[in-house]
Amino acid sequence: MNLTPSSIGQKLLIAFSMMAGLMIIAVVIGVAGFSLVAKTERTVINAAVPALVEARQLSDLSTRIIFNAQVLAKSKDEKERDQQGKSLTLHIRALNNSLEALDQYAFEPELMEQLVTDVENIVNNLAMLGMLVGRKIELSEQVKVLNNTMTLATKQIDELSQSQVSNANTIAVANVSRIYDLVEKGNQEAVFNALDSLVEVDMDLSERLFELRFLSLQVINMLDDSEQISTIRELDKLRDRFEYAVGVIQQRVKSVEDPSRSEQLLEQVKALDSDGDFFSDMEALIHANQDVERMEQQNLVLFQQLNQTVDGIIQAANVGTQQAVKQVDETLTIARNSLIAISALGMVALVLIMWRYVYARVIRRINDYSKALMALARGDLAIRLTTQGDDELAQMGRAIMVARDTAYERHRLAQVESKIRYELQQHKNSLEQLVAERTSQLEKANEKLNKEVHNHAKARSEAEQANRAKSAFLATMSHEIRTPMNGVLGTASLLADTGLNDKQAEYLKVINRSGETLLDILNDVLDYSKIEAGHLDIRPANFSLHTLVKDVYSLFSGRALSKRISLVTDIDDNVGEHWVGDATRIRQVLANLVGNAIKFTEDGQVTVLVSASAHDPSRLHIEVEDTGVGIPLHEQEMMFTAFHQSSEGRQAVGGTGLGLAISKRIVEAMGGEIGLVSSPGEGSCFWFTLTLEPGEHTETASVDTAAGIPAAKILLVEDNPVNSLVAEGFLRRLGHQTVVAEDGREAREVYAEHDFDIVLLDINLPDTDGVSLLGELKQLKGKRGDEQEPDNTPFVAFSAHVFNEEVEQYLAAGFSGFLPKPLVEHQLVDVLNSILGGVERVGIIEGEPPFEQGSNKHHTEDKRESGVDTAMAENMPILDESVLGSDLQVLGQAMVEKMISLFADSSQQTMDKLLPAMQSGDLALVASLSHNLKGAAGTMGLRQLHQVCLEIEKSAKEGTVEEEAANALEAVYQESLTALDNTFAGD
Repeated sequence: MNLTPSSIGQKLLIAFSMMAGLMIIAVVIGVAGFSLVAKTERTVINAAVPALVEARQLSDLSTRIIFNAQVLAKSKDEKERDQQGKSLTLHIRALNNSLEALDQYAFEPELMEQLVTDVENIVNNLAMLGMLVGRKIELSEQVKVLNNTMTLATKQIDELSQSQVSNANTIAVANVSRIYDLVEKGNQEAVFNALDSLVEVDMDLSERLFELRFLSLQVINMLDDSEQISTIRELDKLRDRFEYAVGVIQQRVKSVEDPSRSEQLLEQVKALDSDGDFFSDMEALIHANQDVERMEQQNLVLFQQLNQTVDGIIQAANVGTQQAVKQVDETLTIARNSLIAISALGMVALVLIMWRYVYARVIRRINDYSKALMALARGDLAIRLTTQGDDELAQMGRAIMVARDTAYERHRLAQVESKIRYELQQHKNSLEQLVAERTSQLEKANEKLNKEVHNHAKARSEAEQANRAKSAFLATMSHEIRTPMNGVLGTASLLADTGLNDKQAEYLKVINRSGETLLDILNDVLDYSKIEAGHLDIRPANFSLHTLVKDVYSLFSGRALSKRISLVTDIDDNVGEHWVGDATRIRQVLANLVGNAIKFTEDGQVTVLVSASAHDPSRLHIEVEDTGVGIPLHEQEMMFTAFHQSSEGRQAVGGTGLGLAISKRIVEAMGGEIGLVSSPGEGSCFWFTLTLEPGEHTETASVDTAAGIPAAKILLVEDNPVNSLVAEGFLRRLGHQTVVAEDGREAREVYAEHDFDIVLLDINLPDTDGVSLLGELKQLKGKRGDEQEPDNTPFVAFSAHVFNEEVEQYLAAGFSGFLPKPLVEHQLVDVLNSILGGVERVGIIEGEPPFEQGSNKHHTEDKRESGVDTAMAENMPILDESVLGSDLQVLGQAMVEKMISLFADSSQQTMDKLLPAMQSGDLALVASLSHNLKGAAGTMGLRQLHQVCLEIEKSAKEGTVEEEAANALEAVYQESLTALDNTFAGD
């Protein structure tokens, strides 16, 4: 590159060369100054700083030793003491190492000698502290052992005295009972003597034994309080209280008359005589604790002296460090001042160079050209430039002017392009804004929808969980309450036949009324739970309204008479007698309203009014009016809410508050309305309306079901002795022979040895459940003898679980019937009559064979094993309606329909397997499947299907099955399903 004298490059080269020379001079001075600073720093690092570090480390070790000494003083056992002692040893070694390291630095000899002396005193004091702590731990263990021994002895005294108190109370109760007997006999002198003995002997003995228990508990508390004693004065007070209590205990032990108990109590009292050693050890332990605390205080004083000495060493080290740092500061000051002077000279030279060469000849002209270019950039095309000289900047100025002319033309074109671009950009922004708004709306809607879905799923899950919990609770409550109620009501029913006097009979009536009231409350809770779950069944049938009202009147007339109030019924003449409706539910509602009216009426009368609408004769209006306490207006709206009662009702009689809520649900389920009108102090009128269809008169036959049942041999499997007593009493009163088994094991043994006409099987047994035991007993009886034969003994489930779902499970498992708890005699009679009616009995005399020897026996067995011929099967009826008819009376239409549905499903699955097996010749499978179908058909009363399955099973066991048998089986099966559907299907 050629540099001319007038060129800008020549001028800038000279200026920058001078600036570089000034920088080199400044660097030389800086390097020399920093070398001197580095030398001074090495002196500080090698001498002053290490001494200061060692001194601070010595201070840290002192702090750690203080902490470990405090932990050592608080040690609770020898292991912790040994661990802290080892830690102190390590820290003391490190302390000695720091002392040796400090000797190599130039500290004052007096300070170093004082430091060594302080360390030796601390080491000696810590050794003494360790010995004192060991003594304290040893005494603590001794005190703890003695405390535990005396505490155990005192607890034994408390337990033995508790049994004596119970014996004394028992004796006192027995004497009181004897006094009552003497009072009934009228022997006043014997009564007075017995009372004197009760007061002077029994009550005095009880008081002494109670005092013995109280003092033993006081001794236990004093032994517990001994752990909090910290002074000799408190220990002396505790010792006086303890010795007094032990002395009284020794006196009260002598009151125990039982020799063995008295000897045991005396042995335990002897253990309390070691209190002298206990309190002496406690006193020594308190002194040991005080010695340890005193030694801790001495340690703190010694460590304060050590810390003062260490502070002196640290201060001396700091002084040395400060002197070294001062030297470094002085060196840095000299170097800094030199650099400042050089920098000032350089700055002056730089300013002159920049002004003369750079600014005047280059920068100012460049600024002018830059302003011109910026004006061009802003679109100002009216600029003017004055160019001088012939250097590079002058050429640049002329080029700018040429660019100005060129830019003018481009500016014109750019305006047109800018306008077009602006319009396009506006359109684009409008579209983007529209898309963004729509996207935001969709995102918000989607987020809200997802949140709703999540909330619905969560609410559904919580509702399902709550419903399951409620069902489990109600099932448990039903079982737990019905089981004891079975014993109460059943035993009372049996007791009524034992020849009671008038007073006993009155007491028995109270028991029955109380038990029935409790059962009504339980039924209210269960009814409400069923209604709440949507399981309320309405079963319309012909009924007599006059009979229904009369039944309710008969039910509550005695209760009204006992309260000396009138119960009046009035049915309008225009109200028909026979209607179609659910009489049970209507009776339940009316009985609830009448019962409430009598309950809350103390004077006056309760009136039942039945009328029909003048505009619609089929709309019945039933009112229950009373002259009771009435209901305030603000409480009337809540009367039909579950678990709610009026304030007067709660104060007067209590109750569950479910009756009106259940009545409202029932009336609404039948399409009616219910309400009330009431004035406080004047009475209330509860009413409900129903729209029913007119019915017709139906004859109801009344037969003595129990009289038609021959005596039978019955196995009762029940673990509850009360329930067993009730059921056995009912059965014996009906003339049946009963064998009782308390659990599954006993049931298997009895069932294997004897034949029974029927088995009553409790579902809940201690060692198994009724469903599992049913299968085991059937298999057990089927395996007797040389040949495998089916067990046709009927089984009846006996349980307090009365929900429909549970009853369905029992029937589906193979039970022939179900009896709820508490057991009601007429229900037992109905079930026995429906299952055992017309069936031959096994022998019912214990010890005799089930059947008599001879031709009759063989004839019966032949009929049962080989069956009858096909012609006889065809002469049998398709369906024996009495079988399911009895179940219909006990379980209701809905349950029977579910039984039929279960049979249809299970039997269809069996038929789908049985027909192919008959075609393929699988005789073992044919025998098994036909046996299963035969049992199910017998349970449903399908006589022809039962007989055909019996013939097929017999043929399969003999090794041949005819082809026509499959066609006959399929035809009978279809006819059986049709008969079931036509006979028992609901409307």
